Amino acid sequence: MLKKVCIAVDHWLSEENPLREQNGTPLLKCEIHIIGQTALLEAHLGIRLTATMDVDLHRQLHGVIREKLDALLAAYGKKIDPVGHEAWMPKETQYNTLYKGKYVSCFIAQPEYVLISKAKIARAKDRNLMIEYLGTQPTPLFFELAEKYGINIEDFLK
Repeated sequence: MLKKVCIAVDHWLSEENPLREQNGTPLLKCEIHIIGQTALLEAHLGIRLTATMDVDLHRQLHGVIREKLDALLAAYGKKIDPVGHEAWMPKETQYNTLYKGKYVSCFIAQPEYVLISKAKIARAKDRNLMIEYLGTQPTPLFFELAEKYGINIEDFLK
């Protein structure tokens, strides 16, 4: 779904930017960094995840690009979370490229970083998610991040 939306935004900008160039208006392009539950859904971790209508962006988008993205997301029953950019993420968060077009690039936070964010900030709300993830084989990176950010994994298992 997200890739289709990004392709649609890129296509729209491919039509919009030549008109902007003719009018002497700055060209538009953007980078979209997806975090939160939507990033986990895109990662296909094999654990049960609650669907969400909010799409959390690590960096705020403004203006017509945000409006277009929001309109395209609405077709899938989704919307940009107005405060998603305020979510805490580890400073070293790594992203995988979901889409790279002429005017739009979309990146998805790697799941270990999103899970650490959830473990550190929203413990009660995401307790069941963490328990299920811990029942899989968490990556060494997850455990390294948990240690770095002072997250006691055993607290989720009590």
